[in-house]
Amino acid sequence: MAESVGTCANCGAATATSRRKHARYCSNACRQRAYRQRVNEPVTALDSFIGRGDELSCLTTLQDTRVLTLIGPAGVGKTRLAKEFAGDAAWVELAPVDRGVARACVTALGIGEVADEPPLSTLVHALADKQLLLVLDNCEHVVAECAAVLEPLLLGCPEVRVIATSREPLRVPGEVLFAVRPLPLNYAVELFTDRARSNQLGLRLDNSEVLAALCARLDRLPLAIELAARLVTVLPVPELLARLDDRLELLNRGNRTAAERHQSLRAAIEWSYDHLSADEQHVFRCLSQFPGGFGLDIAVAACGLPADRVLALLSALVTKSLLTPAGGGRFEQLESVRLYGREKVAELSP
Repeated sequence: MAESVGTCANCGAATATSRRKHARYCSNACRQRAYRQRVNEPVTALDSFIGRGDELSCLTTLQDTRVLTLIGPAGVGKTRLAKEFAGDAAWVELAPVDRGVARACVTALGIGEVADEPPLSTLVHALADKQLLLVLDNCEHVVAECAAVLEPLLLGCPEVRVIATSREPLRVPGEVLFAVRPLPLNYAVELFTDRARSNQLGLRLDNSEVLAALCARLDRLPLAIELAARLVTVLPVPELLARLDDRLELLNRGNRTAAERHQSLRAAIEWSYDHLSADEQHVFRCLSQFPGGFGLDIAVAACGLPADRVLALLSALVTKSLLTPAGGGRFEQLESVRLYGREKVAELSP
């Protein structure tokens, strides 16, 4: 794969990028500096919020929950839903944090660190008598550390509530899970129409069947729909629909200010895949050959592992929002996720 040179979003230095990797910063140091610059900025959205009214109503009934975790697959809109629901809550973006969740919280909340005191102790002492709604965004790669921080935090700070977004549960006492699903088809079409017309004023979109087919093929995922809507300036919608088998190449024009994993559909799915164990990755790839779903017997035959091991790995992939139970002991992958799996198979084939 040929490499090209990009520019670091923080310092302007050259960054090496490739077709599959989307480097926004030249180093981890620049990534952390950019994070520290953003943590205290207000969390706002500049575009319209479409199709989640029922979810917001349901979340309102859970507003007194101590730990509420929004879970769902890549690109389903967990962060955006949390922004709409949590309003002006304290916000901690964990995507750029490899370790140090407590320190990230201390930094985001503007709490001064205390010499010779662990950041978690500083955080608990500072919030012990505070009433606060804290949002931990993108927890999936640090779920164990989030759990280790949240239990003492909630025990020591009775008026603190937490909303987390993650592709898998945190598994802490008192956690309530809220599954964020792909949009209903009518709202998916409304979202595509809204974003497409923003990209090309005066655009006519009068073929409802093609629009519905396009959004269905995109798994009704908001990220995929918004990325596709950017292409209406160069591709008519019917041609865009016809090219969706190549969507991982096509859908790569995210907002410049978006997180790295939201710059393209491939990057969003890759974020999940890269955090799987080797066995989970193996099963994920093996299952990508079944567009109509599969049962345990087919999964065992495809993966070449004992049935109890395959079942455990299927459960892990369901937990990590990369596999969906389809009823009757069957499982499915979203089409975009399955296409990514097929791509990884092709990469690793001799």
